[in-house]
Amino acid sequence: MIWHLFLALTAFMQLAHASRTAPALATIVFPRTVDNTTYDFIIAGGGISGLTVADRLTEDPSVKVLVIEAGPFDRDEPGVLVPGEYFPVPYLWIPLPSTPQTALNGRSFNIPAGKVVGGGSVVNAMVFLRPGREELRDWERLGAKGWDWDSLLPYYKKASLSMLDENSTAPDPEFARRANFSYVDDVHGHSGPVQVSFPNFYYPASGNWFEAAVSSGISVSGDPSDGNARGVIFFPSVTDHTTRTRSHARLNHYTGVQPRANYHLLASHTVSKVLFDKHKKAIGVGYLPTQGGESRTARATKEVLLASGALHTPQILQLSGIGPKALLDKLNITVIADLPGVGANFHDQPSLLIPYNVTNNIEPNLGSLSDPAYDAEARRLYDEQKTGPYVITRGLSTNLALPSLREVTANWKSIIAAARRADFDKYLPPDTHPTVRAGYKLQRELTLSQLETDGTPVHMLSWNTDAEARIYFLRPLSRGTIAINSTDPLAHPLIDFQTLVDPIDMELMLTALLKNRELMAQRSMAVLGPREGSPFGEGVTDAEKLKAILRGVVEPSSAHSCCTAAMMRKELGGVVDEEMRVYGVMGLRVVDTSYWPMVLTSAPTATAYASGEKIADGIKRVYRLGEFGGGK
Repeated sequence: MIWHLFLALTAFMQLAHASRTAPALATIVFPRTVDNTTYDFIIAGGGISGLTVADRLTEDPSVKVLVIEAGPFDRDEPGVLVPGEYFPVPYLWIPLPSTPQTALNGRSFNIPAGKVVGGGSVVNAMVFLRPGREELRDWERLGAKGWDWDSLLPYYKKASLSMLDENSTAPDPEFARRANFSYVDDVHGHSGPVQVSFPNFYYPASGNWFEAAVSSGISVSGDPSDGNARGVIFFPSVTDHTTRTRSHARLNHYTGVQPRANYHLLASHTVSKVLFDKHKKAIGVGYLPTQGGESRTARATKEVLLASGALHTPQILQLSGIGPKALLDKLNITVIADLPGVGANFHDQPSLLIPYNVTNNIEPNLGSLSDPAYDAEARRLYDEQKTGPYVITRGLSTNLALPSLREVTANWKSIIAAARRADFDKYLPPDTHPTVRAGYKLQRELTLSQLETDGTPVHMLSWNTDAEARIYFLRPLSRGTIAINSTDPLAHPLIDFQTLVDPIDMELMLTALLKNRELMAQRSMAVLGPREGSPFGEGVTDAEKLKAILRGVVEPSSAHSCCTAAMMRKELGGVVDEEMRVYGVMGLRVVDTSYWPMVLTSAPTATAYASGEKIADGIKRVYRLGEFGGGK
């Protein structure tokens, strides 16, 4: 998740990337090599999904894979690797504007998205969580057969290596007791490339907040990786246990693998479209430098895989002639496959920052780092002993609360009843295709059924131990769109979140604000003297006034954008089948979070890695590669 601090830095210009030195061991290529090479697979996008699939496919030395990534290589800067130095701005798409959001006072936003080899894994806040069983069960009900919890668990385990103490078995019992966390060994991986660990430090005031969350009626979770996504947790992060540095996809699935002549990566280039033969089989891609320049082509004999993210994968599809016919006709793009769901069903998880003045806080806390002397000592402790505040992503604490709607408000039944009575059609984007409407109708009912139970959280609450509480709204009903407005592949698409357009979402957002107030008023927090700051304040209690404030402060994205080429049945507005194959064409798959039918509770990282592993296994079976048959 990208935190609010960096959303405000939209004026910060990206650094010049062209001259950057690529990391050692990387199999780097340039357009001249691509021109003279025929690949089996071309992957558009070098984020978590793209690099995971590329790594696994090239384990078979007879298979040639090209990854084309729009961004550069990072340079292992402290702002990337050291949690306490977290500063992702140089590797974000800036600018990447949204359209004005009508339910958010017409405000536009710069959207947080990674533009770097490794994608979001290089710029996110390193939170590592899995979704709940119920959410994945509902994926299957939408047509994503074989993507339930039991089917994904082996891939969650295959992807990661959980490091918890020096023996890599279980956490230190005394530290676990003090830090309030649980660990179930059976659900963790022990040999995967992605390093996952619990921080070995926490701010003492986080214990007060944990106690307050429980006192307010939120249950205590067990191990947050065991399929129970609800409750108060001490969360793991995507960091190496030994070095306490970020473990990201470029390190795990590219730089860290042995050099392979069959694994090519072309950085700082953008895929413009997929190329098809007369039988509608994908045979390659067009691409050009991300900064502009000559257009070229790359050829694939087997498949093209799209992994450019939920914002850019639908753009590539539409530019390639795959998407809503009316949109393609408007731009004089030859229709290869009329799929109304491409770019539809777009959603993210809105967030809300609540400022606080904490008058009697416990030292140290996050704010202590503003003291140069304390900050220097904290960095020394990190450098020499790999502990202290710098093992925590700057801006965060170590606890999260994920309550169900029942735990948030006593009015949960009336909110769900109102949602079922509502004419939801009028809150969908204009001209929504009937198949997309049908899919949304089923999604909406599944979401409301989730909210009726105690199994699926509706919000994520957090406090950074200093001046900020932040709320993430996990189960939005509103849906937006991604649509090209030009045939220029370097032009940004129109990105419309439609955040809070459905008034039920506003009601749910209000419940989160009120629950946070209840939590902060509990005895263990009250002793710290937290005072809610402007534009809020304990004296503002009128519901309509609070909603008016929310319209001016809610942000539409937690960098969890998804679902714009959904894995659903075609008659529900789906774009890909359960094997990620795009309907109506051959040799083309979508392998990033675009394929998700509905957003999940957790940050995308864990599921993106697991999905990449599962997708790669599926492709290997089809072509009998590696352990599934070997060679071509």
